[in-house]
Amino acid sequence: MENGTSGTSDDVETLWEEVESKRYELCRIISPAKLTPYLRQCKVLDEQDEDEILNSMLLVSKANRTSRLLDILHTKGERGYVAFLESLEFYYADQYKLVTGNDPTRRFSTIVVEEGHEVLTQFLMNEVMKLQQQSKVKTLQRDELTRKNCTLEDEQKKLRLANQELQAFQQRYNKLREERNTYSDELLRVKDENYKLAMRYATLSEEKNMAVMRSRDLQLEIDQLKHRLNKLEEECKMERRQSLKLKNDIENRPKKEQIFELERENEMLKIKLQELQSIIQPGPLPASDKAILDILEHDRQEALEDRQDLVNRLYNLHEEVRQAEELRDKYLEEKEDLELKSSTLQKDCEMYRNRMDTITIQLDEVEKERNQAFRARDEAQHQFSQSLVDKDKYRKQIRELEEKSDELQIEIVRKEAKLVTLESRLRRVSKDIVLDQVRHSRVNSVFTKSLFILSLSRLLFSSGDEVQRGPPSVHSSSSSHQSEGMDSYELEQVNSIFRKLSLERPFRPSLSSFSRNSSSLKPVQELSLLGDNILKNISLVGGNDSGIFISAVQSGSIAEKAGLREGHHLLLLEGCIRGESQSISLDTSTQEEAHWTLTHCSGPVRLHYRANFDSYRRLQSDLADGKLASGDSFYIRVNLNISVQSDSCSLSVRCDEVVRVLDTRHQGRCEWLCSRVDTYTGLDQPECGTLPSNSRLSLLCLLFNCSQSNLQPEEANPLPDPKSSPRLSRASIFLTQILQVMFNAADPDNELSRSLNLIPYSPVTPQRTQRRRPVLFSPTALAKTIIQKILNMGGAMDFDICKPDTLSKDEFHLKQNVEPFIHYKEKQATFECITRENIEAVAAKGKHCLLEAELSCVKDLLRREIYPIILYVKICEKNVKKLRKLPLRIESEEEFVRSCRVTEKELEGVPCLYASLEPEAWAGTEDLIRAIKDRILDEQKKMVWVEQDLL
Repeated sequence: MENGTSGTSDDVETLWEEVESKRYELCRIISPAKLTPYLRQCKVLDEQDEDEILNSMLLVSKANRTSRLLDILHTKGERGYVAFLESLEFYYADQYKLVTGNDPTRRFSTIVVEEGHEVLTQFLMNEVMKLQQQSKVKTLQRDELTRKNCTLEDEQKKLRLANQELQAFQQRYNKLREERNTYSDELLRVKDENYKLAMRYATLSEEKNMAVMRSRDLQLEIDQLKHRLNKLEEECKMERRQSLKLKNDIENRPKKEQIFELERENEMLKIKLQELQSIIQPGPLPASDKAILDILEHDRQEALEDRQDLVNRLYNLHEEVRQAEELRDKYLEEKEDLELKSSTLQKDCEMYRNRMDTITIQLDEVEKERNQAFRARDEAQHQFSQSLVDKDKYRKQIRELEEKSDELQIEIVRKEAKLVTLESRLRRVSKDIVLDQVRHSRVNSVFTKSLFILSLSRLLFSSGDEVQRGPPSVHSSSSSHQSEGMDSYELEQVNSIFRKLSLERPFRPSLSSFSRNSSSLKPVQELSLLGDNILKNISLVGGNDSGIFISAVQSGSIAEKAGLREGHHLLLLEGCIRGESQSISLDTSTQEEAHWTLTHCSGPVRLHYRANFDSYRRLQSDLADGKLASGDSFYIRVNLNISVQSDSCSLSVRCDEVVRVLDTRHQGRCEWLCSRVDTYTGLDQPECGTLPSNSRLSLLCLLFNCSQSNLQPEEANPLPDPKSSPRLSRASIFLTQILQVMFNAADPDNELSRSLNLIPYSPVTPQRTQRRRPVLFSPTALAKTIIQKILNMGGAMDFDICKPDTLSKDEFHLKQNVEPFIHYKEKQATFECITRENIEAVAAKGKHCLLEAELSCVKDLLRREIYPIILYVKICEKNVKKLRKLPLRIESEEEFVRSCRVTEKELEGVPCLYASLEPEAWAGTEDLIRAIKDRILDEQKKMVWVEQDLL
């Protein structure tokens, strides 16, 4: 609606109703003191009205005074409405557009129509004079504040230096604590290895003893078998002798013809005897024959007696012979038995003698082994003690050198403090110069800083990844105005900011995030050449996963003459890099870092390489087949939200999302080719796209903060419109906004300085565990109550509390020195300690271990390969009232909310991701416990991502 529009009273009321609908916003923003001069000039307010609005004791706030102004203008009707809109158009363009919906034109129709251009000019001149007077007052106030600010800055610098000194002591303390932890871990590892070796030695000794016992049993069985064999051999010999005797008897027995002949002779003798008996028996004999017969009978009787004696004698002789033969046989048998026993005893003696010899040899070998083991043990103990002595000596030397370094650093800080004191005195003297010289100095300071911003803008909007050493305007200018515009401290701060932006080294993934098979390695070779413009002579291919290879060498170049060829695998670069003598490993470098390193080397350098043509051909084949994008492969966690509108990237990611980097120099630009990673399996997803590189994203974040953090003036005056001010372009407006922020960039506590330390990406490694993971709750004040509720609401099948070990003070300190506890809590004279075994005992039951511990134990858990689920329950003013039913011990809800916000900042420092439970996810206590259980079961299925660099 136009300002000069007239209408009926109904139309006027309609217009004022539109103003009334925006009364709250207008009263909150508008300052009546700015509008009353123009409204008085338009004659819709008089002096009494202005005094009432500005000085009335009843109107205590700005909103009340503005509301009273609207009420007075409302009584003026259409004229009051038009004058009010024109004042809004002049002073509050945004509120004018809010009320009317139109852009301001600043035509001042009321004054021009009624009073003429002269009155308008007079009004504007009065306003300008008033503003000039206010400007002079503000200038004086600003000069006074500048002096005070300089004094405070000097004190701040002194405090900052004192803080640096304390930080040096803190770093020294942290370093000693890390060394202690490292030595403790090393001690535990050595103890574990020693225990394993002792167990292995005991097992081998037991196996050896069992083998010796078995060998002895087998030897005894062999001896018994030999003894039995000897006995059987003797028995066989005896049986052989008996069989030979029987054979001889059989062979010496009379033949059948002889037996038949003897039987025939016996029959003939029987016949003759019968004939003689028949001759003798018949008839009596004559006397002469009878006498002869008697004589013959007598002779026969004598012969028979003699014969009988001979027969008896022969029988006795035969008996004696038989007895002698029996005794001979008996003695022979006894002799054979004795010979058998003698031979058996001889063989037994031989067997026992051999056994004793074997045992003696074994004892000698055991004695030799024992002596050898004793000597090896003594040598190992001597070497170990000597290594400990050397280690202590070297550690003492390192500690002394570090102490000297710390002392020198502290001395440097003190010297800097003295220098700052002298500079502050010099600055106080220089502040007494006339105001014109001060303004001249400020103009030159702004000019120098603007040159810095312009060079920074050129740095950001370049096509390549080259980063200059510093702003050319700062380093190359020789004007004396530069030293007047920026003192040494401010110049150093600007240079330090630029050094941070110039990227001392590109993003380097963690060495534990990848591994390469190096089974068949070729010998390492080295060569020397000039490092200046080396990338003009060679081309690189590969990355941290495959290695950096030379893909092409320019014919006739220095690199070719030095000996570089296609397929060489670059391992190490030694030489001057960015003005410093460095040794950088190229074997584990990304393609971006390798390009950066070879770009910034100068002078003679030494390249270590390996002629690994098989791996190079395999890499080229994978690149040609599309299996690989470049040879880079590592995982990163994104620490901020990135949309596709950000720097022309093609992949939108959320904060804390994990992606896999496939190429760190995609299409030769400062872009990373990445693929999404499945949350549960850790496998790559089909969706791929580009993200800004780490250095480019840091610069984007800086300039974004510059554009968002521009300083607002005391009064809400809008910036000039480019259309109404043709000389002020949009680029100059943006530059002005950046310059306003750069005056505060030197302050380390400023938001801009914090943005310089922003880490857009963090390298992570995937971890998978089959056991149920322990659970940590944050804020810790809710942990005990949540654990009790989970167990009481049917969660005992899947969850269990971690039961700590109760130790006395002496036991606690003894075990703490051996292996630090994951968490402990002192209760009177005892300590309740949680160890790895306590957590694994719960996990062995197939349950989640619910821990009531601080977030500081997360790193200890991760070092022991225990990956906890960290569940953060977000608490704010809206949902803190829902916790009133829980038995919490808190002083006040506001204090509890503030402590929860502090806890949320602590969560940003843990080396793994944590799960958040949003306030709208639960409405009451039961909903909270149900949501927590569901979230824990869901987190158990996910892949664990750990930032190894923070462990």
